[in-house]
Amino acid sequence: ANECEGKKREGSVVVCEEDEESCDVEVPCNLVYAVMNAMATFPTENSDKVYEALSNALVRRCLFITGAIDMKGCPKADRGEAAFIGRSNVGKSSLVNMLTNRKSLAYTSKRPGKTQQFNYFAVNDKPNLEKELKYGDDVPGQPDLDSFYIVDLPGFGFAQVPQQQRQQWSEFMTEYLETRKTLRVVFHLVDARHGPIDDDLRIMKQVGESLPKNAKYVVVLTKADKNVKNTQKQQGRVARDVMEKLRDAMRRNKVGNAPVILTSAQTKLGRDDMWRYLRLAAEN
Repeated sequence: ANECEGKKREGSVVVCEEDEESCDVEVPCNLVYAVMNAMATFPTENSDKVYEALSNALVRRCLFITGAIDMKGCPKADRGEAAFIGRSNVGKSSLVNMLTNRKSLAYTSKRPGKTQQFNYFAVNDKPNLEKELKYGDDVPGQPDLDSFYIVDLPGFGFAQVPQQQRQQWSEFMTEYLETRKTLRVVFHLVDARHGPIDDDLRIMKQVGESLPKNAKYVVVLTKADKNVKNTQKQQGRVARDVMEKLRDAMRRNKVGNAPVILTSAQTKLGRDDMWRYLRLAAEN
């Protein structure tokens, strides 16, 4: 599938037109997504090596584009976007690095609150875009059909920033969630060891009241490997009381039907489930 997609991008393979009789199958923006769906049917056959190949096929290029402090600083809304929201130290940057199969795309720090702007990362944009951004060169080409933006939002809760700046972040996020027309999925990261805190409840309430219907809300439980012994880390788990607390909070804030994904940036648990929703941004 990856080889076929490469030839499509080169122009040596052409997808049949919709009005042709032979075209009776809906072709995704990247054939690898069809493979991923098939993999869900045969989960025991999948290994880390398979998922590594999957990540490399879906993320051919990934580049930091800009950091925005208000809507005017956001790049042109010309493709789908996947936003990552969560408290400081919940593991947002680590999860972004895991999903893109990059070690240091999003900066990770032992000091909570390091991310202090809306960080935009372009996935599968045109080749050599970094030359255009760094040197101002006019680089020819177009983004791939499955190009989209990953948006890493500032963490809330622990961030050691003035109250005025926190308020600016809050207002910016509200405007972003309500008005960004290309936003397709919001990943709300919650620590699997502790469950939602007050700030998480505010996010849920805001999403339940104002997130557009064309955007999907997904709760992501992070650091699931921390709850189990070494022999079971690959599977991960969440305590029953934490899950009950989470489900209750989701129901009270009108997001009770949202999917919940168990993840670990350390063991790469949940990366295939995450990509099934990232696909919404890629197919915008």
